[in-house]
Amino acid sequence: MIRTVALVGHSGSGKTTLGEALLYFTGGKDRMGKVEEGNTTSDYTPEEKAHRVSVRTAVLPLTYQGHRIYLLDAPGYADFVGEIRGAMEAADAAVVVVSAETGVQIGTERAWTVAERLEQPRMVVVTKLEKGGDFFALLEDLRSTLGHIIPAHLPLYENGQWVGLIDVLHDRAFRYEKGRPVVASIPEDQRAQVEKYRNEAREAIIETDESLLEKYLEGGEVEEVALSRAFHEAVRKGQVYPVAIGSSGALIGLDMLLDLFLEALPSPTERWGEGSAAAKVFKVQVDPFMGQVAFARLYRGRLKVGDILQSDNGTVRLAHLYTAKGKDLVELEEAEAGTILALPKADNLHKDMELWQGERLEFPSARLPDPVVMQAIAPETRSDEAKLGDALRKLLEEDPSLKFERNPETGEQILWGMGDLHLETARERLADYGVKIISRPPKIPYRETIRKKAEGQGKHKKQTGGHGQYGDVWLRLEPHENYEFVWEITGGVIPTKYMESVEMGIREAAKTGPLAGYPVIGFRAAVYHGSYHDVDSSDMAFQLAAQLAFRNVVAQASPTLLEPIYALKIFVPQERVGDILSDMQSRRGRILGMDQEGALAVVSAEAPLAEILEYSRTLSGLTQGTGAYSLEFSHYAEVPPNLAQKVIAERQKAEA
Repeated sequence: MIRTVALVGHSGSGKTTLGEALLYFTGGKDRMGKVEEGNTTSDYTPEEKAHRVSVRTAVLPLTYQGHRIYLLDAPGYADFVGEIRGAMEAADAAVVVVSAETGVQIGTERAWTVAERLEQPRMVVVTKLEKGGDFFALLEDLRSTLGHIIPAHLPLYENGQWVGLIDVLHDRAFRYEKGRPVVASIPEDQRAQVEKYRNEAREAIIETDESLLEKYLEGGEVEEVALSRAFHEAVRKGQVYPVAIGSSGALIGLDMLLDLFLEALPSPTERWGEGSAAAKVFKVQVDPFMGQVAFARLYRGRLKVGDILQSDNGTVRLAHLYTAKGKDLVELEEAEAGTILALPKADNLHKDMELWQGERLEFPSARLPDPVVMQAIAPETRSDEAKLGDALRKLLEEDPSLKFERNPETGEQILWGMGDLHLETARERLADYGVKIISRPPKIPYRETIRKKAEGQGKHKKQTGGHGQYGDVWLRLEPHENYEFVWEITGGVIPTKYMESVEMGIREAAKTGPLAGYPVIGFRAAVYHGSYHDVDSSDMAFQLAAQLAFRNVVAQASPTLLEPIYALKIFVPQERVGDILSDMQSRRGRILGMDQEGALAVVSAEAPLAEILEYSRTLSGLTQGTGAYSLEFSHYAEVPPNLAQKVIAERQKAEA
């Protein structure tokens, strides 16, 4: 039996430590590592050790009672959403980890929502109960936030101390001594509470099965085997979501958690059926020794060494079969559905590439959000400049949630990411490739426009011996929503054959505005008069005349500076809304409305790009890391006069 599950949830909820404890408990390693000591199996990269957070999804293969369980330990920081969603696509179920100390957080709901969109079975594991927290209050919060929650485990207390677990569905209890269970009795002061939750859980499961419900309503006895089967089906279909308890620190409930994985969560065959081999690459990673390693989930079928898979890039021969265990590759004799494959030297394999034998399979997919934080980057030295292109290619191959672009207007190279930590680790990753970069806030792409109608002439006349140059254009400019060019010439004072050249001249001149040299937008240009010469007029002459006309007229049309305005959706806990509104107003922002998504408030706002370049850092500080936001360009708006003068002065100084 194989289970393939993704450990997901808010950063700091204990996913990596839980995975480490399960690996240790099942004999996968001799001693447990600690995140703060940088020696866990999951967090093995230099970036993870330095920041003490998961940056990449790690594979932890467990063997428990003869069964194979693949844990995909995904990052918790929303900055690494590409890794999180890749892990969830590769899993058959999402195990959402929630800390008893901090409860439901934005990362909890975010992971839950992605699993919901993937139509993925899911369950909750409560960690850190040994550090405090009210489990029963958390259980009710989970119910109100996430839906059809039922407790699979309840905490067992003796003399006010948490010592073990009560298995709700199987009506048994265990005290834990040095991580090992000892059968215990349910204390009298907990019996009524346990019976209440047990009845609620049983009824929730029975309601999902018509035959059991009919038997139950008729007063018949529901057998444990039938209830267990109905429980499995209800979880598989997303009708109920069990809540388990697992303590990495006290080593309580690890065996019961693994039992629940096997009992409740679906097998690969249940989710994807039987048939020929079908796999999909969910992440790639560049290793200094093994080159590019592709991680692929085998959804269906079996594979053995020497098998050949098809892909859109041609055939892929499996000279060896490996899975991963943290940074190490573990060789396999064969692979069955559910296996996480690690394919080294896979330069021709890319993220989201499909691999198959025979019939192809429709794979799960979750769209990545657009990045929200940008930095201008430049190589530190000339030697770095020569290597930057190849290093960026590797970086973007590993992490498609990053975006790189060159801004032709500012001449800057822009790297977009999901947050400050995302960009920081991207710079560190480039350094791993031997390329050092410097970064800074990008230049703001201001624009200029006009506020009133004006008109005037532009005449280009030059005699250089032989044919001269002659073009004469009379132009009217007025404000317009976008750009419009109008040819109002009558009587042939300018031949129609020069119309295209005149417009080209206007467009060229509009690239440099009169205030600070920014492009001019939002105007209607009407050519209404002019003159030409039979011999000396030409396309070039009329282009130059139109440029002169534009420059003469735009200066008289009350030019003003515009700045880019971005639309934000800010997701925060209710108690932080006041801070968000106050901060947004200080950024010249405009609140458009507020909504509710689960336990979170959603604030819709607009703000100038100049004011939100470092908003990721600010939001993290205002919400203690529980906030998130999306960002999308909206429109250009006029810069307040006092700020406009400052921008113009800085631009003139820079170009002096």
